[in-house]
Amino acid sequence: MKPNLLRGFNLGGWLSQSSLSDQHSKTFITEHDFQQIAHWGFNSIRLPIDSQWIFENQGTGPISPVRLDQLCEYLSWAQKANLIVVLDLHEVPWHSFAQPNMQTLFNHEVNMKQFCRLWTELAAKLRFWKGEMWFDILNEPTAEQSSDWGRVALQAVQAIRSEDSERPIVIESTLWGSVFKLEDVVNQVQGDRLIYSFHFYEPMWVTHQRAPWWNEGVGYQEIVHYPGYLPRVQEYLNQPGLTSQAKNRLSFEGSCEWNAKSLRIYFEAVEKLQKQGYPLYCGEFGVYEGAPRSTRLFWTKDVIQIFQDLQIGWSYWTYKWMDFGVVAKQAQGTQDGFLDQEILQVLRG
Repeated sequence: MKPNLLRGFNLGGWLSQSSLSDQHSKTFITEHDFQQIAHWGFNSIRLPIDSQWIFENQGTGPISPVRLDQLCEYLSWAQKANLIVVLDLHEVPWHSFAQPNMQTLFNHEVNMKQFCRLWTELAAKLRFWKGEMWFDILNEPTAEQSSDWGRVALQAVQAIRSEDSERPIVIESTLWGSVFKLEDVVNQVQGDRLIYSFHFYEPMWVTHQRAPWWNEGVGYQEIVHYPGYLPRVQEYLNQPGLTSQAKNRLSFEGSCEWNAKSLRIYFEAVEKLQKQGYPLYCGEFGVYEGAPRSTRLFWTKDVIQIFQDLQIGWSYWTYKWMDFGVVAKQAQGTQDGFLDQEILQVLRG
């Protein structure tokens, strides 16, 4: 299937960003969830897995036979539900999107080779899987220089191709899947059956407002409505606590009213590459549940419309819990949640 036809959900918090225990793996997501996603009319899932979940020796390899069997069971659920799987290696011992100072994947040759070996083994073990599945080689690369990530990505592609010449491969842009770095990865990594991916959470002070884990945004605690302006920007810019990076972002995001028209600023490179015929895919997007209700609904609706206008496939972050889920968390420690019918309706279009 072409990437512009994908519509689906991330299954975050299951085999990644979780306890990674067998109990959690068997209960957080079940086959019913795959059937539910298909019943709603979606055709794909993005499946984040940490290497620590599937590879032995703290994620450095080889593959755990037990976990491989589990993964194949989950893939069979997707196949029965007619869902395409985008298999995303979310975190590895040498890189984490949540720890940008962890740069050993990009500047240590030994670690880069170990990373490629993970993909060589995964590609070999899954080569004969008959359901449609893509490989997303690394979630949100954090390398400041696109060339550092491009060098790793190219070798990872070659590692996969040594075992599987046909598998579609998703390559994300660096700086957490930035749309502004998308052209770089397209120029640096070329080949057959490659899909170029970005993540979209812009403007961050709209989508991540007051999110406690977003360190750059901690100094700005205003409620931001979308469509609308960021309030009291100049007052915050004059305060001493903000980092220069935070000030630059706040200055830019506070410079205009954010609405469907101004969001298009971020999509200039995307539209250019789409017109040139490159396969593109948005692997994540969404608004933190702590934002105003209207902001979540209107922003999501406008982004979905942009994807539709540009004919770009997508996967919403996320299906369940994780502060963004369309199945939201009701109470700490419970497995059940409540379905956000309004967000779901926006996603269904």
